[in-house]
Amino acid sequence: MIVYQETLGTFVDQCLNGTIADSVKKEMERHHIGGGASSEFHSWAHSLPILAEKVFSDRDIDRNLDVAIEYRLVTSRSRIDFIIYGLSPEGDDSMVSIELKQWSYVHSSNLPNYVLANTHGGIIEDHWHPSAQAYSYQSILKAFNEYVYDRKVELESCAYCHEMSSAYAFLMKDENKFPVLHYSPVFLQGDEDKLASFIKKYVRSPKKQLLYEIDDSKVRPSKEFSKMFLSAIAGNVMLTCDDSQSYAISKVVAEVKASVKDGVRRTIIIKGGPGTGKSVVAINILGQLINQDKHGDAVNACYVTPNYTPSAVFRNILIDGNYKKSSIKNLFKKMNSFARSSSEDYDCIILDEAHRGFKWKFGSGVGKDVDFIDRLFYASTVNVFFVDDDQVITKNDYLTSDVIKKYAALYGSTIIEGGKLELTSQFRCLGGENYIAFVNSLLGYDDKGTMLLPSGYDFRVFDDPKEMYEEIKKRQKDSPGVSRMVAGYTQEWISQYNDYDREDDYDIVYPQFDFKIKWNKWHRELSDSTPFIEDKTQDDRAGCVHTVQGVDLSYCGVIIGKDLRYEDGRLLFDKTQNAKSDHSSGIRTADDALAERMIRNSYKVLLTRGIQGTYVFCEDKALTEYIKSRIAN
Repeated sequence: MIVYQETLGTFVDQCLNGTIADSVKKEMERHHIGGGASSEFHSWAHSLPILAEKVFSDRDIDRNLDVAIEYRLVTSRSRIDFIIYGLSPEGDDSMVSIELKQWSYVHSSNLPNYVLANTHGGIIEDHWHPSAQAYSYQSILKAFNEYVYDRKVELESCAYCHEMSSAYAFLMKDENKFPVLHYSPVFLQGDEDKLASFIKKYVRSPKKQLLYEIDDSKVRPSKEFSKMFLSAIAGNVMLTCDDSQSYAISKVVAEVKASVKDGVRRTIIIKGGPGTGKSVVAINILGQLINQDKHGDAVNACYVTPNYTPSAVFRNILIDGNYKKSSIKNLFKKMNSFARSSSEDYDCIILDEAHRGFKWKFGSGVGKDVDFIDRLFYASTVNVFFVDDDQVITKNDYLTSDVIKKYAALYGSTIIEGGKLELTSQFRCLGGENYIAFVNSLLGYDDKGTMLLPSGYDFRVFDDPKEMYEEIKKRQKDSPGVSRMVAGYTQEWISQYNDYDREDDYDIVYPQFDFKIKWNKWHRELSDSTPFIEDKTQDDRAGCVHTVQGVDLSYCGVIIGKDLRYEDGRLLFDKTQNAKSDHSSGIRTADDALAERMIRNSYKVLLTRGIQGTYVFCEDKALTEYIKSRIAN
């Protein structure tokens, strides 16, 4: 999102006359973006004039070039401090992004790509090296922006620590410690001529529309991004992470390595809502641990998730990457794999989607008295839990943050949580934080009454499910990625046990709209089947929350059943409308408070799957009108 955009000449003039901070704050408010706190306002008022006076005093830099401030990446809440863009000396589209820091001193950190800095009134803590931060933003654009990778836009990045003297060059410019400096240099106080030369090397003449072309472009993963999963498993950190994700990766790896040395049990809790990149962080951690580092040390670690679909998708990617099935089996495990484990067989067990963790669920020769959560703690020195308490959707979803802490106490395991280990950036949904806040408010997680603001996110409310289905079919044909119909589990699964299609086996039927659709296929052996979202033979079927939790869809068409209504100015959650064939959730037999929680969480999962857009049809007409009233024009 373009927040502030002007010519370089106008920007310099605003810096010189002292109005630049007010101009940026005004644009932030106009675009409904949080920010403008006293500390941020001070940084605009202080850093931007220094950039203008000490770097852009170079008259060889064309004043007709264009600049942007606080450009917001559509796949993240992150904002790029400063951009100058146009055409390169060779006439190609080119952009230089600059991360600005007011740091005056730093210390070495034990975390890779981090330094210790004082940024909050005397508190010295780990911060991303500014060059790594700048390069990450550049990488996000390269990985997700169609215009950037199709047109091969030249993206360069750097950092400018204008208050830091050359005395810190020994650390800040250490390419052995920070290899990213080879691609994204850092400039310190006194390096202004070098920074100006860096800019002139890549941006020479104006092309005002370039940033608008990038901003209006489709956002979808590039082919290179699809390879990053394999690269992450191989131990290469994905550079499309934001600060909190990068910190979580570095922090967990450091804590696991410490436990290997000191033998102290540790329990790490990482919280994050839908689309905050929990699985991306988990896979990066796994790759960092299982591969030898520069000291030749590798860690015995594995990835576990109670959800079938995410792990099946990951396995398929690895199979395509020529990984042996035996190797995949060792890396990606089921929860019952630890039923017979010995004490601390593993250095680290990573449990993704931990909120779906169950306490007892016997079978496959495992007794009903086995407590799987206890077995996870018993089997590993370090346990890493990725959890969102608002995604608990069945009575067996037992593992909340509080429960994790109780088990940790039983094993004398040190709990590490909070701060940057809470993921907040929105990476899945292009509607960003506003859309997530809208969904939370809509479903009654809060009473803020958040309106859905205009954006590039395609959110629509349909009066006819057939029309919504036709739109999803168009998206399946014309859009990258996977688009699917999904629904709340209020219709019986009539077609469940039939291995062939029968005309009378439709599960979700609305005769008044001449619309009918079947639930996803049932597979007797899930471990050998293709997940719903990857099965092209199921394009014409609807999935439920159990088939799509933890995965991404391009467009998602959501049918909200009669278990959620709007009456007399409030939401009503009706557990009696839950399908009798839903043997997983236990909603029908749960007490009213728990049933309400599970229904609310289920619809939150469904409404937050779509990357590009979400379409909604409600059986309850009053709910339809209520949702429409929450959409700002």
